Amino acid sequence: MTRLFWISLFVWVGALAHGVELVGEPQVRVENQVAMLRWKTDVACGTRVSFGLNADQLDQKVEGGVTADHEVTLKDLKADTTYHYSLGSARQRLHSGSFVVGVSASSATAPERKSILTKVLNIFTPEPKPTPKAAPSMAQPRAPPTHQTWGRLETLRDHYDRHGADFGCRSEDDYAAQAWHFLQRGKAGEVPMKWDDSDGTLRVFDPQTRAFAAYNRDGSTKTFFRPNNSSYWQRQPGRSIKPANLPF
Repeated sequence: MTRLFWISLFVWVGALAHGVELVGEPQVRVENQVAMLRWKTDVACGTRVSFGLNADQLDQKVEGGVTADHEVTLKDLKADTTYHYSLGSARQRLHSGSFVVGVSASSATAPERKSILTKVLNIFTPEPKPTPKAAPSMAQPRAPPTHQTWGRLETLRDHYDRHGADFGCRSEDDYAAQAWHFLQRGKAGEVPMKWDDSDGTLRVFDPQTRAFAAYNRDGSTKTFFRPNNSSYWQRQPGRSIKPANLPF
């Protein structure tokens, strides 16, 4: 056998010995009765998603090729149903979670049909007029243009592809705007913040929704996602900071 073969074999065995790790957070996008799962790993490995209606019994699976950029599509899912899943390779499970397939149009509640008798009675006893709704509260301020709020525009597409579904975003601009609004919550003192003097990074976290974001010194966004690890915020560098002490 050639020397190149043995070198490749040792590299492959070494990767297995050290295990495979996720790069960033997996993305799950559900449309109609189809779910698309995407994730990245630090080295190339096999692709597998196991799923089912019970977290303890993932009796269905879809597999793909050996790669570091994984993508699996689950088709013909049941409407109005919660699915549990795990993803990784045949040798190692890297992440588990669940998603909900929305209600189909056919199962939506049909409008109530009034009988002829009810229509006749309504002529003599009109239905009460609905109570006027209270005036809406002040609308949320509109976010500035994306090129002003996102730090490096060349990275926005990748961040949106991987994390946009976490926040139900419809576009890259929507994703960037939500990140900007999240910063405003931090500046209002609604969620905790950390300031890292070493590189001028502001980190913001919502313990209720697990939303996390990092911002540059000028307030532009670096990243915005939901960490899967419960201790992620505690392990982030920086000191707690109040809104009044922000440098911008």
